[in-house]
Amino acid sequence: MLDNIIPKLRLQLAKAHKILPQDIAASVEKVYSDILLMRDFTLNEFQRIQHDANLNENDRNIVRRQVLEKAITKLEMLKSRRSAADLIERLEAKLSQDPEANGDRLLKFLKEREVRDRLAGMTESQVLSHFEKSLLEGSNQLLLDAILNAPPGFEMLSPKLLKKLKRVRGKHYYPEVVAQLEAMQEMNAIIINMFTLVRAELDKLRKKYLPIYIVEKSA
Repeated sequence: MLDNIIPKLRLQLAKAHKILPQDIAASVEKVYSDILLMRDFTLNEFQRIQHDANLNENDRNIVRRQVLEKAITKLEMLKSRRSAADLIERLEAKLSQDPEANGDRLLKFLKEREVRDRLAGMTESQVLSHFEKSLLEGSNQLLLDAILNAPPGFEMLSPKLLKKLKRVRGKHYYPEVVAQLEAMQEMNAIIINMFTLVRAELDKLRKKYLPIYIVEKSA
């Protein structure tokens, strides 16, 4: 039961210990342990079903499928509990904050608006052709803030690029937040990959115990 994907899960765990801080890698270790416990639950239930003399083979398949459905439910509950999506969202929100918002707001706003006025009418490719290097390096802070602090509905660059520039600004003002965010994103990607592997295998096993006529119809 799940034996063919356990080595893949161990590879993901090894990757976590290699690239993540020890305390964050411990969360991946916990996910691995949770999956093994879910696997053990399924194995024990299958053994009980196999030795139940009151069940014929068709009944066994029905009960096996029910066990796998319970395992899938357990897996989805684990996935929701172990997800770092909320923390990642909070860290990204932190990077979106203007670190100089508590200064002379009016003067800062006027300076940024002047920059935005000068860029008005330029396409994203035109902005990048002139300022890509300074934006990605964070060397022109006024330009960076002017673009990132544009009012909603008046964004000058694509959401994907704005997200990247928030990270650039964050590395200057909030290096510890960026480091934590990158680690949490790596951790979350590993965990999601582990859950995806297990879910695919459980779905495959569950299909094996569907009634024959349903399998043939869906094939």
